[in-house]
Amino acid sequence: MKKIKVAFCLRDMQLGGVESVLIRTLDNLVLDKNLDISVVSFVDICEPAFVDWFTKHPSVKRIVLYSSKYFGTRMPRFFLWRVIKHLCRDVYRFVLRITSVSHKLSGFDTLIDYHDFGFAKEFKKVRGAKKIAWFHSSLNVFVRRKFAKNLDDYDNVVVLTDDCANDLRQIYPQCRDKFIRVYNPIDIEAIKIKSSEKCPLRGEYFCCVSRMSYDKDIRTLLNAFDLFWHTHKKVKLVIVGGGDKLDVFKQYASDLKSYKNISFVGAQKNPFVFMRCAIANVLSSYGEGLPTVLIESQVVGALNISADCKYGPHEILMSGRGGLLFMPGNAQQLAQCMADVYDKKVDIKQMILLSTRELKRFDYKTVCRQIKSLIS
Repeated sequence: MKKIKVAFCLRDMQLGGVESVLIRTLDNLVLDKNLDISVVSFVDICEPAFVDWFTKHPSVKRIVLYSSKYFGTRMPRFFLWRVIKHLCRDVYRFVLRITSVSHKLSGFDTLIDYHDFGFAKEFKKVRGAKKIAWFHSSLNVFVRRKFAKNLDDYDNVVVLTDDCANDLRQIYPQCRDKFIRVYNPIDIEAIKIKSSEKCPLRGEYFCCVSRMSYDKDIRTLLNAFDLFWHTHKKVKLVIVGGGDKLDVFKQYASDLKSYKNISFVGAQKNPFVFMRCAIANVLSSYGEGLPTVLIESQVVGALNISADCKYGPHEILMSGRGGLLFMPGNAQQLAQCMADVYDKKVDIKQMILLSTRELKRFDYKTVCRQIKSLIS
């Protein structure tokens, strides 16, 4: 039987959510002997964790489209130099697109543009392959960046939630059959094993596992905890994660009266232990694609409190039956949710029971079966 040649295309592979999801997906797909898998990137993959993964999986081929290190995906901070380098890089890529890129992408049965139409220009001249776009962001991003102009060039567009798929079908009815929902895969058993380790923290605390960026709205979380703390002064807030705004949020927290009860512990190799031992895990984002941290929290048997942002929380928490939801940016409402949980004014056991019953829909075996069907 002829193998199906499939290429997963990602501009670069740095440590991040999209890259981690891709590796989890590939961990399962490489076991299928009917698939011949390649990973295509703009620049060479240098992140040690991913280099090590590819070394352990030599059957997965790596293809680099733009080999020049000087014209990579990272740009200098100085504005004028950034503009000049950006223009030079665009010319360099344009020349390669009309000379060699389409050749490197030829011969595949399925091409998967794995992050938000990043390979739209590269796919233009490729013929004979099924083309799939994997959209990890929100509907606002889709509309703002005018991704609809690319819809005719793709056979399918994968989104991460049913809500997002339904909204896109309503806005672009002429392409409604192209939108398919595929959840990000979760290795449930591996998370359970990791979460069983001893927790390094003592005392009662709420936990937030998040990238430190403005779109995660950590300030609302801090304001809400400060309100909650005035009547619950023994409770702590533990924030797990790194990012370029970490110092900004630390400075903001230092001006709050509850500052001594707030701990920023940075990025952790095993955040699942922190999540398992928490009173509840809190997500305060303005917007999401599919917030994996909520699913991971359900796996370890913890309760979630989440902003009811688009997209993901409403679907993962089953309209509030499997966790508490509050309006994005509403610190008063979040503080009330925290108080209701701590004072046991909600049925915590029932919420956790309902959420864990539905976990199979996110399991990597279930999701990867759907991906294999889509590829073939």
